[in-house]
Amino acid sequence: MESEGISEDIEALERDLASLRARVEGDSSNFATLEQQVAELRENLLRNRESVAEREARLAEKQQELNEAKRLETLAAYEDDLRSQREAADRAATVATDFLAALDVYDDETLKVRRLLKEMREAFGSDERVTEVETAVQDEPSRLRGTWEAVMAATKWRLEAQVDETVAGEELTQELQDLAQERRRARIKEYFGKG
Repeated sequence: MESEGISEDIEALERDLASLRARVEGDSSNFATLEQQVAELRENLLRNRESVAEREARLAEKQQELNEAKRLETLAAYEDDLRSQREAADRAATVATDFLAALDVYDDETLKVRRLLKEMREAFGSDERVTEVETAVQDEPSRLRGTWEAVMAATKWRLEAQVDETVAGEELTQELQDLAQERRRARIKEYFGKG
């Protein structure tokens, strides 16, 4: 009886063992498949990383080419820049001519008011109308002072820049030319800082 029970236990254990061996074999097969998939994924990952590195290098190359092409196009389009500069110079010359004409009219009107003041003094003495005209004549320079200073500063640095460029282009070393250029920039900044 006891041997029957032990035999049954052995049979049950053998079944369990066979079942476990089948599971181990299945798991081993699955594991081998997973290992193969991981190896394939590693290869794909390496290939993709190499492709990314290659594309990044090509992209950087193309960006450099684009930057250089744009730079060369900008340089080649110097005619547009020259035309724009000439048009701006023409506009400035027109406005300057108009300014000089307006300045002449202003000077004529100022002289007329001063003659009027002289005649009023002779005719009316120290009348309140004479005082009013005197005050207007005296206040006029301070009213326009800021404008005159800006015009003088704009004219001065442009004239000095032309002299500096002539001298710098002919006689100065690169270091002195750089210094002259820096001074021109400082004058321009100073001018526009006042404005």
